[in-house]
Amino acid sequence: MKINTVVSVLKILLLNSITMSYCLAEAYTLSLIIFFSTVLPARTNCKVGFEKIGKWCFYIHLQSKSLSKSREICEKMGGNMVLLDEYIKIESLRKYIEENGLINKLVMKNREKLLKSHREINEAKEFARKYCDNYNKYKLLKLTEELYIPNAKLPIHFDENERARLTTPPDFSIRNSSIPNAGLGAWTTARVPRFTVLGEYEGEEHQINGNQPYSWVMFEDELEEEKYYIDARSPAKSNWLRYVNCARNVREENVHSFPCDGLVFYMTTRDVEPGTELLTWYGRGDGLSMGITRIHPADELDFQSTAHIRLSYMPQDSLRNYLEYHRSWFSNKYDKKSNRTYYGILDSYRNGKWSMQRENNYTFYTGNKGLVLPFVCEHEQLDTN
Repeated sequence: MKINTVVSVLKILLLNSITMSYCLAEAYTLSLIIFFSTVLPARTNCKVGFEKIGKWCFYIHLQSKSLSKSREICEKMGGNMVLLDEYIKIESLRKYIEENGLINKLVMKNREKLLKSHREINEAKEFARKYCDNYNKYKLLKLTEELYIPNAKLPIHFDENERARLTTPPDFSIRNSSIPNAGLGAWTTARVPRFTVLGEYEGEEHQINGNQPYSWVMFEDELEEEKYYIDARSPAKSNWLRYVNCARNVREENVHSFPCDGLVFYMTTRDVEPGTELLTWYGRGDGLSMGITRIHPADELDFQSTAHIRLSYMPQDSLRNYLEYHRSWFSNKYDKKSNRTYYGILDSYRNGKWSMQRENNYTFYTGNKGLVLPFVCEHEQLDTN
């Protein structure tokens, strides 16, 4: 079979695949590329589906995929994701993308949803800032219930170990948490509007690091050298907010914790329906101890006017020279002990300029798939001899 005939057949089959459903068409097209790459004579430098750009063979996949799926597709096509071993390679790829009008096609899936969650974070922070200003201004002039939901009044006689539970105000309850092994949790029994300040987190104040899941660290100076802890470890010396557990993802998080006037306040970040557990973010230290990273991609990547394409990834197991090269780009971004990491590397475009950025762990906000982006595969040139 002549090469021109095979290419014509490939084009016809690819056009027919358009009438299929999206998922079937993609799988069908990919299988055709893999099949014909095995039957075509080695008369070109690149496999079918790949294009020669400079001295390299690239396949630009414009349909957005997760990092793991990107790697899987590249491997099925007989290639890998782009190895960042030569700067001129990246420059050639960038030039090709610009000259072929592909910039506007580098679409990040769920971008609007991520932008919305980022706006909500900033709105909560801004409300907390304004609340703190008003608290400092009116704390001596207004009743507690005008500032936040007060603790329930304690009976004259009670078991001191039940104090925290007994401070639970109306419309809330303390019962088993929905999070495995988290013990008790704080729940709503009525609808709670967005930006409701639930109260002050109570506990013992001391200079010694307290029981981590129950302690907030408070800094007394801008350099964060002088600090103390608000420790709610003891239910006899704390209130009901000690039962608000740590959120594992943005879908669970409905409470914002913030410092104000040497205190810590809890505030809802959205309307909370009855029968919902209240969950907040405990902070980076506690999160890492639970294996949770809370980084929003919009804090590291410009979502407003930037296109992103995934070029490479840090492999699980690699030759030393490969890791050494990436280390020059991203120092201390991989696990030196195991030589393993799962981060991708993105090339970002804004206002005519490109820049490389590390694809961090954003699963708190994106879900387990992480960012879903267009990507590039490459393979070594075929031997034409």
